Amino acid sequence: MSGRYRWIVAHDEPPLLGYDQDLWVRRLHPDTESVSDLLAAFAALRQANVGMWLRSSDGERARVGQHAERGPESFDLSFRMIAGHDRFHLRQARETLDAVTRA
Repeated sequence: MSGRYRWIVAHDEPPLLGYDQDLWVRRLHPDTESVSDLLAAFAALRQANVGMWLRSSDGERARVGQHAERGPESFDLSFRMIAGHDRFHLRQARETLDAVTRA
């Protein structure tokens, strides 16, 4: 989403390509990647994205990109669609770790 936010704000109605998230994970995040490295990258991206949102104007939030599957999406909509999604996955990871350590 970091790239999409920036494409929307920087370009005039840029195409927003769909992608296979399972393929993305499989090819870009090998099993050997450390959890601490993944969390550090996640924290940095989250901080940059939230900072961009806080600095953005109403006009920037209204700018749109053309999603390949869903049509026009504004920066505002894109940001709000993913808001809290990270916390869902962090909770999911904690529950999985708890289950594994109890077993």
